[in-house]
Amino acid sequence: MASTPLRQQLSIMRQSFFDEGLLDQGQVSYLETLENEDDPDFIENVFTMFLRDSSRYIASIEKALETTPVDRLVMERMMYRLKGSSASIGASKINDENNKLRKLFHEGDLESGKAALQKLKAEHVNFKEKLSVYVGMLKQAKLSEY
Repeated sequence: MASTPLRQQLSIMRQSFFDEGLLDQGQVSYLETLENEDDPDFIENVFTMFLRDSSRYIASIEKALETTPVDRLVMERMMYRLKGSSASIGASKINDENNKLRKLFHEGDLESGKAALQKLKAEHVNFKEKLSVYVGMLKQAKLSEY
């Protein structure tokens, strides 16, 4: 694979994700080993699925937290799914914020949990914006190689 300005930009962006703590370098490196000729878009697909699914999980958590009484079963299930999916792609900050929310929820501190949910949502928006740009650039780089 030739080193093009776009590939260099992708490399710098990827490293910035690690430096900012947005992504775990070890987990992303592992995922990259799974990409091969049979599935050349593996990373793009995994990141795209995460962006889609995590948005749904967070929306469900927010909705469950707003119900009276709080829908604890839905909250627990969605926080667990978000934990698994963020850990699987190495979304470190999202996983950390979700863990804080889970802890508050399990302690019964719903008011602090609502504040933690807002932090989680803000972190997710930041992550989603950056990762969406990265995925778009990955697609563009692959197209330019054909």
